[in-house]
Amino acid sequence: MSHVSTAELIDRLEAEDEHYLEVLEKESLSVELARYPNPEPETTHKTDELYVVISGSGTAHVGNDEYAVEEGDVVYVERGVEHRFFGIDDELISLVVFPSTEESVLGRDP
Repeated sequence: MSHVSTAELIDRLEAEDEHYLEVLEKESLSVELARYPNPEPETTHKTDELYVVISGSGTAHVGNDEYAVEEGDVVYVERGVEHRFFGIDDELISLVVFPSTEESVLGRDP
């Protein structure tokens, strides 16, 4: 896959009634679409992560900081830093980019 519309991905996520959907998986990169409950559980990962908010709004807790987030915002999380979304209005959907498949939310082995 080299192109996909986020609207199509969101439709697929909702049709499958899932919280996570694989968008791209390569050895060096994993991209997923995520729909967050309110609040999302606190997590840490062994790799850096990049969140691109596609729709919705809420608050991102990253380490000791909190940020209001909305459509179009980007949140970077360094490896090992606790993070979560909360205060979500309706639902928050984002693309999640991992630099490898090792820490994919979907839990595949590299």
